[in-house]
Amino acid sequence: MKSSTLILISSIFLLSFKGSSGKKIIGHWTSEVDLYDMKVNDTLIFTKTKYTDKLYQWAGALAGIELAPDKSFSEYHNVLCSSESSPVRFSDERWTLHNDIITITGNEREADWRIMNITNKKMTVVVLKINSK
Repeated sequence: MKSSTLILISSIFLLSFKGSSGKKIIGHWTSEVDLYDMKVNDTLIFTKTKYTDKLYQWAGALAGIELAPDKSFSEYHNVLCSSESSPVRFSDERWTLHNDIITITGNEREADWRIMNITNKKMTVVVLKINSK
């Protein structure tokens, strides 16, 4: 009886350290805070949302990110009423996932985010590094 309980507890413990699935983080995620001023140790909370052309206009989402299957990364911000302005902050960024660290690289900056929690609808990350080039 004791050995089966120990095996069960050990299995639960080991599964809790399983890395985040790359497929689970792919998609469009919105944030209720502007990402422009993010700093090291900030906690960012994202909600998975379907992207539309009007998502970042008027009273839409304040900010967001897209982690595309082709490894391109886009950071979005609200452009208010403008339909001509691009909501994408930097257009050349890429992302990779190693264990629970998302690394974002581009011509303008580099960032590392640790995934603290992820479900099908919510993702919480902590900013480990943010460097402007």
